Amino acid sequence: MATHSGSILRKLQGGFAATAVLLAGLMAIFMDRALHRSLEAEDAQVMAGQAHVLLGELVSGQPLQDFEGGPRPEKASWRILDARGRILSQSRDLLGFPDLPTPTPGGGAKEIETAGGGAYLVLARPWSKRGALGEERGLLLLVMDRTHEEALIREFRRTLLLGVIAAVVGAALMARAIARWGLAPLGALIREAGSISDQSLDRRLAAEHFPLELQELVVTLNAALDRLQEAFERVGNLGAELAHELRTPLQNLRSALENRARRTASPVDPAELGALIEDCDGMAALIEQILFLARSEHAALGLTWVRIPALDLLEEVRGFFEAAAEEAGVNLRVEGDPGLIVSGDRLLLTRALHNLTANALRHTPPGGQVVLGVEVGPQGVAVSVADDGPGIPEAWIPRLGAPFVRPPDTRSAEGHGLGLAIVKRIAAMLGGEMIIESPSGRGTRVVMRLPNS
Repeated sequence: MATHSGSILRKLQGGFAATAVLLAGLMAIFMDRALHRSLEAEDAQVMAGQAHVLLGELVSGQPLQDFEGGPRPEKASWRILDARGRILSQSRDLLGFPDLPTPTPGGGAKEIETAGGGAYLVLARPWSKRGALGEERGLLLLVMDRTHEEALIREFRRTLLLGVIAAVVGAALMARAIARWGLAPLGALIREAGSISDQSLDRRLAAEHFPLELQELVVTLNAALDRLQEAFERVGNLGAELAHELRTPLQNLRSALENRARRTASPVDPAELGALIEDCDGMAALIEQILFLARSEHAALGLTWVRIPALDLLEEVRGFFEAAAEEAGVNLRVEGDPGLIVSGDRLLLTRALHNLTANALRHTPPGGQVVLGVEVGPQGVAVSVADDGPGIPEAWIPRLGAPFVRPPDTRSAEGHGLGLAIVKRIAAMLGGEMIIESPSGRGTRVVMRLPNS
């Protein structure tokens, strides 16, 4: 079932909005706590100062009274309790006020809420003094109305919430605009890549025209276009060469069949039928080789890698061609170190060696020899097939390995120029390379150099 990864634009917009929510929320919480603590610290400081003054007046015996407009304006109401908790004196605004919970004397202020919804801060301080009846003790309670501060905090929180909402909406709108602006080069890349067709595969994207973040993608697309163009050219060339190579055997087959049709009364010539069968076999082999070359690009993904004793593999090939070598009067032998190991796909290695050995036997005169060898070097294991035939002109060696390429003096009956192309492709599929050595007049040696196992 196909899955949809979603829109990058929406992801960026959502990411910006979520980030704005997080940052604005954290800032709002920080500001709310900072305001709350600032007000509490200020109230505690005022109450502590007022308690200090009131305790001084109480101990010195001065009358306690409310100050209205005096030099010391009171922010907190007060109540004086004796040791038994009886009210000795209190400020006017606490008359009729309900009993207050007593905080820990000497500790910090305690927040309370009344049944009417009021918020108050209560501070307790012990007092003692010597009187006519001996030492007197009690408790001083300071009560500060914080209802207006709580209302201020609630209003501040509402303002913060509206600010957070506005910030989120603004961030989402800005994020969309910024994301569109940031993704504009991607749209240009899509349009430019979309304009490339099978008629303009030679066009490439200019990486320097795009931001740094997209340049790697552009390089990757250009590399994919290179491979695609190469594949198109290879298929086109193979098609043209295939048509050319099949034309002659098909014409021969047609001529032979026409002759047979005109001579219906004559007996069947076995030699003639054998020639027709050979033509059919040749065309079938040619088609099979071309299919292998066409499929080898994808076949590399399904290789079966094994470790194979090199001499055992060469002996198998020698045994397969032993009868053909004896018939041609060619000495076919194997050379190499018994301990060498090659790594690769066994079927592909066997196919490559079969192609090389068949070529070597075809170009070796009677009395000559073909050597299947293996050796190890600094760049890997070298599996080779050498003959002592006429050799290959030096100018043609770099061209060999391409499909349908044969030296000019090669007879048409000697294959179609696909054997070395298949060997070269197999070597590349196994991570190695094909090397052709042919000193003038001294035979030919074809080497498959494979990575060390």
